Amino acid sequence: LAEERKLFMGLMTGAQSAAQRYYFFAERQANKIPDVPDDTPIREIKKVGVLGAGTMGGGISMNFMNAGIPVVMVEIKQDALDRGLATIRKNYERSRGADPAVTEKRMSMLTGSLDMNDFADCDLVIEAVFERMDIKKDVFTKLDAICKPGAILASNTSYLNIDEIASVTKRPQDVIGLHFFSPANVMKLLEVIRGEKTAKDVLQTVMQLGKKIKKTCVVSGVCDGFIGNRM
Repeated sequence: LAEERKLFMGLMTGAQSAAQRYYFFAERQANKIPDVPDDTPIREIKKVGVLGAGTMGGGISMNFMNAGIPVVMVEIKQDALDRGLATIRKNYERSRGADPAVTEKRMSMLTGSLDMNDFADCDLVIEAVFERMDIKKDVFTKLDAICKPGAILASNTSYLNIDEIASVTKRPQDVIGLHFFSPANVMKLLEVIRGEKTAKDVLQTVMQLGKKIKKTCVVSGVCDGFIGNRM
């Protein structure tokens, strides 16, 4: 018994125990934003748009489909869209304990399209296109003209300047970074990049939405590599 007690105390006071306690409290602290009160109103997210049907776009879409939130996924070419839709279905069918009924229910949440105008009634639109600033700016200029007032416009960029992206819109307060890690439907971390003009209710909305889609959200400012890639 004495040996067991000694071992137990050693485990409690060891480096691994300290690291686990640190992680436990750090994860919860990461959800608290000092200048954004818990009672900050949030925007209702009933429908999500995703631009890009590749690996990231498909994975991002699955997060919302899993949570019962309808998704419109837009691509520029039919073959790319077809591949994206097929990949999502395969991911569901190959998952452990796959249930055909659940697969069909989740796939019913997804609409494929070749027309960005189908984002017009979305409450949140996330672009997952190529990591080039000129492409991002072109996308956000178009989204600004298409999306309804109050819609949140998000970039899945892993390092580009959110403020520069937001500058091409007339609603920089509605622009934010949502950096999912690959595979986006599996990895828990979601970096939330807060721009200089990002509204507090936008930040609060995406943090709450992150919990709904079972992500661990961390807030980053605009900086090279944000948090994960910088580390």
